Amino acid sequence: MENSGQVFDVIVIGAGVMGSSTAYHTAKRGLTTLLLEQFDFLHYRGSSHGESRTIRATYPEDYYSGMALESSRLWEEAEAEAGYSVYFKTKQFDMGPSDNKSLLAVISSCRKNSIPVRVLNRDEVFEEFSGIFQLPEDWIGVVTELGGVIKPTKAVSMFQALALRRGAVLKDNSKVIDIAKDGERNEIVVFTGADGKYRCRKCVITAGAWTRKLIEKVRGLLLPIQPLETTVHYWKINEGHEGKFTIENGFPSFASYGEPYIYGTPSLEFPGLIKIPVRRSPMRARGSDVGGADSAGGGVAGLD
Repeated sequence: MENSGQVFDVIVIGAGVMGSSTAYHTAKRGLTTLLLEQFDFLHYRGSSHGESRTIRATYPEDYYSGMALESSRLWEEAEAEAGYSVYFKTKQFDMGPSDNKSLLAVISSCRKNSIPVRVLNRDEVFEEFSGIFQLPEDWIGVVTELGGVIKPTKAVSMFQALALRRGAVLKDNSKVIDIAKDGERNEIVVFTGADGKYRCRKCVITAGAWTRKLIEKVRGLLLPIQPLETTVHYWKINEGHEGKFTIENGFPSFASYGEPYIYGTPSLEFPGLIKIPVRRSPMRARGSDVGGADSAGGGVAGLD
């Protein structure tokens, strides 16, 4: 069954933070937009859920740093339109051996993108963060003002509400099973298991861990996309020291380029705990509900 005969300017497949943001921005530009999600909106099967994700401009890749700068402005605009915050800014602190190639690339990328950056020795790091971070002798610290924490579930909800306000159509439980080109009408046809088919002029796929499988099915292309598993630990802050690890008191989002690579957030999601995920690894196949991969594990440990 063809749905109402409407031809959308844009159909976005996948309603995580990327897809929901895309739907908001296309609708904001006056384009008729349909956002499709295979599960319930705000589900927990992908990566756009929960209460905390780090955001930073310190990447070894130049283009990521440039994108982060642009996104900071766009986050502010969306928050202003919504009337509430999902992005909580703080410093970003990266640390590692002074000869670590990735960390040196971070410094270079910041300078190429005109991002103010400070490179500190271990004593300067100790002073900067009141002794919380104590680095080995041969390590350095890299500090910028462009860090923080995003609340992903709240952010997805915000973008979807803004997209609706701008006239977008949102449909969940609408799994895309095929995408085809209608050459005669110069249109794209998106087929769903629940509703039949929708027509559009442009189609954007933001399906996260399901992107590779969908692209392979509809185009026969095997993209080099690998879902990654992240083990998340919540570290308990010693009683009486909780305030030191909050954004309000200047505690940064951070990353360590040691072995293993770790990164973390200030205490925000759970009072008295900070989140420190460990370097991600390829996910093991399990089932279609999580893109053919296992979900991440987790745990709680103590923070000295």
